[in-house]
Amino acid sequence: MDINNINSFTSMANNERTSKNKNDLGQQEFLQLLVAQMRNQDPINPLDGAEFASQLAQFNSVEQLINVNNGLAHLQESQELMSSSLTNSMAASLTGKNVKALSNEVHLASGESANINYKLNNSASEVEVIIRGANGSEVRREVLQGIPSGDSSWEWDGRNNAGDRMGDGNYTVEVRASNEGSRVDSMVYTEGIVDKVRYSGSGVFLSLNNIQVPIGDVEEVGSGISK
Repeated sequence: MDINNINSFTSMANNERTSKNKNDLGQQEFLQLLVAQMRNQDPINPLDGAEFASQLAQFNSVEQLINVNNGLAHLQESQELMSSSLTNSMAASLTGKNVKALSNEVHLASGESANINYKLNNSASEVEVIIRGANGSEVRREVLQGIPSGDSSWEWDGRNNAGDRMGDGNYTVEVRASNEGSRVDSMVYTEGIVDKVRYSGSGVFLSLNNIQVPIGDVEEVGSGISK
């Protein structure tokens, strides 16, 4: 068998494979290697029939796997396009609807107060509401006592711990709840009318209460949502 010829075919196949993907051996490259082996086999000691059949079976398996992978890739692409289309259509239909969505942001309008909405998994003997500014520094901390499980809210008057009025803008909210020293799970949310839908490269966002909420964070939709 002429090893040099096989090596040259192998090198050529490897070069083609490298240009595509260093980790993948395609059916064309596999076939080139098989043909090179047949052309350069020793006439006195030809390739064993069983071994040749085994290599053909391997080639067939490679071809089938490639077809399966291509089919799965196309299916995934179709599903992603369908999911994106459905998401965009659903988002557009939410304009003007009252929604409840997870968000730790709250907007303070000039001269107004802001509702801090949160939900407790269990009743809590103590709830700390912590409001921070854009730079992450604490603005206001309020300790509430004896809060039942479920939805609750606290009205922030827009003042900091020193009693000074804060400027209008967006603030972040953290709720820490405990019951006799044991932690109680909680979540902060916003509720309001969707006035705008924004499509971006990072996803679809709903605008409500002057904050942006990813559509995936919407918990409830409908006019019957309780405050």
